[in-house]
Amino acid sequence: MLSIAGSSNGRTAAFEAVYEGPIPSPAAMKNHSYSDIVSTLALLAALSALTWNIVRDYLADKMAVKLSVAFGEIGSIRNSNTALFADAGSLLPQHKFDNPGMFVSIVNAGRKPIGVHSVGGEFKNGEHFSIAVAGLHKVLNPYEVFSTTSSVKPDFVQSISKGQIKNIWATDTTDKKWFLSRKGWKRLRKTAQFIQDGKHN
Repeated sequence: MLSIAGSSNGRTAAFEAVYEGPIPSPAAMKNHSYSDIVSTLALLAALSALTWNIVRDYLADKMAVKLSVAFGEIGSIRNSNTALFADAGSLLPQHKFDNPGMFVSIVNAGRKPIGVHSVGGEFKNGEHFSIAVAGLHKVLNPYEVFSTTSSVKPDFVQSISKGQIKNIWATDTTDKKWFLSRKGWKRLRKTAQFIQDGKHN
């Protein structure tokens, strides 16, 4: 005689009764799935926020130097050692440039002090050059701005306006070069062209 044992929930197993609990209702299974999804999304959001904070702090702690160079008018305030500078082309069209010069600005855009010791560049033929910048070597604190003005040679202005220079950079004390940006080049070429075209006369 063959005997088959049955369970109260309708499921059967040979030779032994097995009870695995009641079958959850579809509504309960649906609510359970939603809870799992919400918990997973919350965990992913927390991990994403943590990752972003780590990356942001890493990027913010990196050293960064912004270099600006322009040609224009150098002036001074009476009874003061403060120098004034106006980009070529920024004044009235009839303004006459009595003393065309060069303006150099170096900004520590990072969150750590950095030392800058020189400014220079490279011609497209591979020849390097240096720009005499009074006040360098200079250690810049975070967000500190260093700027100075000097006279400029006509042939240097001409080299800029004719596109003969490949790069201009500031060099820090680790010998890392911080290059003039595209925006900086646009400003420099514009002022050089204004002077080279004779509009300052």
